[in-house]
Amino acid sequence: MRMTVLGPWGAYPKAGEATAGYLIEHEGHNILIDCGSGVLAKLQQYKTLDELDYVFISHSHYDHIADLGCLQYACLIDMDLGRRSELLPIFMAGEKAEQISFKSMSGSEIRRIEAGQRVDCAGLQMTFFKTFHGAYCLGMDIRVNGLKIVYTADTYYDDSLIQYCADADVLIAETSFYSDIRDARKYGHMNAEEVGLLAREAGVRKVVLTHLPHFGKVEQLAEEVAAIYQGEIEVAYCGMVIEL
Repeated sequence: MRMTVLGPWGAYPKAGEATAGYLIEHEGHNILIDCGSGVLAKLQQYKTLDELDYVFISHSHYDHIADLGCLQYACLIDMDLGRRSELLPIFMAGEKAEQISFKSMSGSEIRRIEAGQRVDCAGLQMTFFKTFHGAYCLGMDIRVNGLKIVYTADTYYDDSLIQYCADADVLIAETSFYSDIRDARKYGHMNAEEVGLLAREAGVRKVVLTHLPHFGKVEQLAEEVAAIYQGEIEVAYCGMVIEL
């Protein structure tokens, strides 16, 4: 399995880059996780849009869905042009159906997902857990060939997250603030110290820091995580590849 970071930024994209978006390639299939601002432009550096097989959306905040409507238009056009023969399933987090504002269109189909649900696709097992954020948000436990990747999506720190992240080979963790921001919780996010605590207590092998802030030096985030967690740490960037 190969994952490419299309966008590592929180809130809005850095010039020429993107907010949340991750491309998974496995057994000839292509899966997009989150579809933030700038993600479609970045995605097309690796795949044409008609090559997408599945999309999973963690929650409805704009930095995770800004390009989703455009993706639906692309599916409509590709279907009309004969470049897409099957509907693109778009799995969106929603506690209730009425929470999902996007509707199915020609070329794509919106499907609701919720905490505790499991979806098997392209040889992967995807299981979803509720995180702690302003919108209903789902973290993702992705398993393949006995290996485990966990994507926290957006969340503040809570001890209950440890069970979902436990023993992950890779933890992709939102790291929205430096450790000196002590009230990250009120924004629905984690600071670097909390990410280090989560990674340490969950016993993960490697942590990748994402959903990055637009101030300070992001390399400092890794230093602050390392003060708590002794495993491998990387700061996500556009084009970063994670292979399992």
